[in-house]
Amino acid sequence: MTDESINDDELLDLLRHAIDTADPVPEHVLDGARAAYTWRTIDTELAELVFDSTQELAGVRAADANRQITFKAPGVEIEVMVIENGSRRLVGQLVPPAMHTVELVGADAVHAVESDELGRFTFDALEPGPVRLVVLAADGTRIVQTEWVLF
Repeated sequence: MTDESINDDELLDLLRHAIDTADPVPEHVLDGARAAYTWRTIDTELAELVFDSTQELAGVRAADANRQITFKAPGVEIEVMVIENGSRRLVGQLVPPAMHTVELVGADAVHAVESDELGRFTFDALEPGPVRLVVLAADGTRIVQTEWVLF
């Protein structure tokens, strides 16, 4: 026996490595765990798309007009405008006004900003592609999330 001793964290790391080497978790079990993880937000209110200026005013507005979109869920609306002027920018507002964290979830990244006391928020340099907005309470609980929309 040696005089060297290891702490609990080091012992757990050694045990974890030994078990992973001797009996790794099968890939189908990992796939099932990942699929089950997506259900963690099943109780989050889903805000549905109730207005999209590209659908409502097709043929009426110029092709370079800003896009307006409104999502609605019980007790909250999320109004956004996509502004094209050299770069793409998303400007939005929560109705009723509230200060919350608003996340813009894209295919490859999540960007978060804080809405102000009037519920306003902005995302700059928006990349084209599918996105969803998620509104979080101060404790990180999801209040509402939108459908996926192609910007």
